[in-house]
Amino acid sequence: MNRPTNSEKYRTVRISYPPELDLKCTVCGSKVKFLYPDNGKVVHTLKGDVYQVVNLYTCTDEACAMSEVAFNPSPRFDYSGRHFGADVFSMIAEEFLIFDQKSDQIYKRLAFKHRLSISPDTVRRMCDDVLTLKSLKIDEKTVEIIQKQGFILLALDGQDPGGAVPSIWCFIDLISNRVLATRKFDSLDHETLRDTIEELKDLYGVEIVGWVSDKQNLIIKCHDTFYPEIPHQYCQYHFLRNLWNHLAKLDSKVYLPLKKAVNGLYIHSASKSAKVNFENVGKVSVREAFENTDDDLQAMIRVRNKTFKELRGIWLYETLDEYVGKMEKAAQELDPSFRFTKIMTRTIFSLQEALDEVKKNYEDACLMQEHFQEIRETLGDSETSRREKEERLGYINDMILMEAKQRDPSFQEEDCKAFLPSKNRTTVEVMGEWHRLWKSYLPGLFVYYGFSKPVRTNMELERLFSKQKQAIFNRAAKSNVCRVVSTRGEDYLRIKYCDPEELQSDIIAEYSDEVVRELRAQLVAEIKDITERLVSRSRGYKKFDIDIKKYYHQKGRRD
Repeated sequence: MNRPTNSEKYRTVRISYPPELDLKCTVCGSKVKFLYPDNGKVVHTLKGDVYQVVNLYTCTDEACAMSEVAFNPSPRFDYSGRHFGADVFSMIAEEFLIFDQKSDQIYKRLAFKHRLSISPDTVRRMCDDVLTLKSLKIDEKTVEIIQKQGFILLALDGQDPGGAVPSIWCFIDLISNRVLATRKFDSLDHETLRDTIEELKDLYGVEIVGWVSDKQNLIIKCHDTFYPEIPHQYCQYHFLRNLWNHLAKLDSKVYLPLKKAVNGLYIHSASKSAKVNFENVGKVSVREAFENTDDDLQAMIRVRNKTFKELRGIWLYETLDEYVGKMEKAAQELDPSFRFTKIMTRTIFSLQEALDEVKKNYEDACLMQEHFQEIRETLGDSETSRREKEERLGYINDMILMEAKQRDPSFQEEDCKAFLPSKNRTTVEVMGEWHRLWKSYLPGLFVYYGFSKPVRTNMELERLFSKQKQAIFNRAAKSNVCRVVSTRGEDYLRIKYCDPEELQSDIIAEYSDEVVRELRAQLVAEIKDITERLVSRSRGYKKFDIDIKKYYHQKGRRD
């Protein structure tokens, strides 16, 4: 022992062989004999320091493997051979997993409430141990759940952490709501994705009965090439989102000109210091005289879109049109010779002129918004059959197509090609893109009717990525988020998408020195790899060779 057993600074506890084992070997059941005590160590616990002395034993049966080692299976105060108690580790796990506390917050609670001598870096390392260990245990539980369930309804999607690091792909089962696996890819093709899915099938030993995805080309190619017999539901949310993005750009052709007109008004752009004479008032600045009117107008243009519900251009046009009408009515009661009346009349004229210029775009946006809401309501109607929904949406699409042909007789359905949302596109072009999207999504838009659980979207994955990113934002500075997502993001996905009871389970009972050492080694290797990718000085610069090979072709010499 390297310390005196009696001290006012700590209490000494000698750990003997567990009484319930009656001095029998844990492997063969033979008697064990006492060898010697270890050197002892001070363990910092929440209730004070403990000088822990462990009596070591060996098996008396020479044929047993435990006859060659010194051991004691009794629970100890320390964890992982370190100098902090298991109760400290348990508290950190509870604060980190259940109460979503940052490591710095946990450190402060340990240092100031419990008077524990511990460093912030140690707390962070222990949080990583908690994260990786709990993630592993969640995976083990998932295997049990899926094998008992007997099948998988697969949702899959990728996440770009940002920077020159691999993307993270997450695979979840939508019936049990469990993360099946996560994988990292520098690049991914449909064959590699197939190999990953086959790994999942082998791991869980069950069949995949359906897919749900956002209809990425990579996923479509993998499914159609290797799994055409499995039903594939295209995410209805992404379908609506694609329609909405084009509609929002069309609506911006109303909003942006009106915003420009409001900001260009004399009552907003006039000099604050220049003063003019207002009858019966005296000299004040125009900005001051129309301060409240300008406040109203500036508040109007700060409006934002409400996704899938309300467009700011339509709202601003209607609100501004009503406001101008009220201003006109009020101006009729004013003396037209007064400066205030003249400026007010000029403001009304400028606003009305802007409204007239965007009226056609406003009517187009209203028409498309009406169609969008009909589509959204139809998709969200849980009481309607698949056939009725297809017929109703088909009718809406036909109406849009007929309107496009009436506006442009040269419009041809086969000429419709995908394009990114842009305010430079005409209404007819947007109508054509909506038609193309409908035809593209139709084969997989209602596949969910054949599933045991009516899952129409892969929004669970989107929410999962959002929860994971937010948890990491709470942990790391913005500049380090990419690094943390790359190294610990997969584990965060698991702890953010499991039963709360699993997070509350006793982490000490789940603890194993060997397992944690292996998990630490994996994390260290991962951090090293990502750091080399992100830190420029660690790179080998020789990519000019690629350019030479691609763009410099030496002509062969003639003999």
